[in-house]
Amino acid sequence: MTDKYRKIEREYVLSDSSVNEYGFRLLTSGYQLASFQKNPIGYYMHRREEGIVLKWENVRIEDDKVLGTPVINLSNGRGAQTCDEAENGFLNAASVGHIVVLEYSTDPAQMLPGQTGPTITKWYNKECSLVDIPGNCNALTRLYDAQENELNLVDLGINNKNLITTIGQNTINELAGILLLDSAADEQAIVTEIKNLAAKTGVLELENKTLRNEKHNLQLQLDDLTQAQNKFEITATLDRALEDKKLTVSLRNQLAVDYAANPEGLKTLLAVMPAYRSIAEHLSSKPLDTTEAQWQWDDFEKNDPSGKKLKELRANNPVKYKELFDNKFQPVAA
Repeated sequence: MTDKYRKIEREYVLSDSSVNEYGFRLLTSGYQLASFQKNPIGYYMHRREEGIVLKWENVRIEDDKVLGTPVINLSNGRGAQTCDEAENGFLNAASVGHIVVLEYSTDPAQMLPGQTGPTITKWYNKECSLVDIPGNCNALTRLYDAQENELNLVDLGINNKNLITTIGQNTINELAGILLLDSAADEQAIVTEIKNLAAKTGVLELENKTLRNEKHNLQLQLDDLTQAQNKFEITATLDRALEDKKLTVSLRNQLAVDYAANPEGLKTLLAVMPAYRSIAEHLSSKPLDTTEAQWQWDDFEKNDPSGKKLKELRANNPVKYKELFDNKFQPVAA
């Protein structure tokens, strides 16, 4: 014993498989003991805002019970009083809180006499408090799934009578307002509206799934069209470059693979590549005379209707050819 904490020399039953006052039960066989043992803390009456009042030692399962021994935090403002009340027999019960439901069943075969709610078959708690009355509403009505979403008791199968006694008329009125129901709506109307909303949610989820599938199929079709268009452009561009003697057959085939998804990049590369010319062609070719050097695209078409000179220009001077082509067919916007 120290002045920081004090161990209570008695054991408490944290939980068992019996039916609780809200009509459902927590199976001891499904209790994930290791999850709670990672941080076995507790509060007084589940009042988290008042800080941690205790931790549990020797938490274990025996027969159908989860057992443990509380160690009181005397540094907490309520620690000393909690210790006295526990040792003097005024705090005789433990209550699990922040229950995480991993699996549950509504199978009647698993239900006991008086049970109206589900059987929680796999679960763990994040805290366990010392309380004056076990199974109080601050604990067992707060159930969560593995993603920390609070579970709706109606969805778990707890009947309307238990629900109204659990949450109280004030909450019923608040829920009616949220659901845009008449102020006189009772718990049955609220349950019905919740079920309607759940049904609508299911329909929306199905529609969203259908839309996602359609979007996926359209994307596949678009990808196929894009691939086909790229292949067409690349083939035409390479065939033209091969005709202009810019490429060998082997280089053409390699570029078709390297630029399969980049036709614009291929066009840029080929635009600056000179055509192959033999020595004889170089000796026999004549540079553009002074007049032709000043020609624009329209001048070539007017003075050489056969297109021979434009073809020679494309083969011998691709930079000049591209300049004339762009000026003719891609004028700068005003």
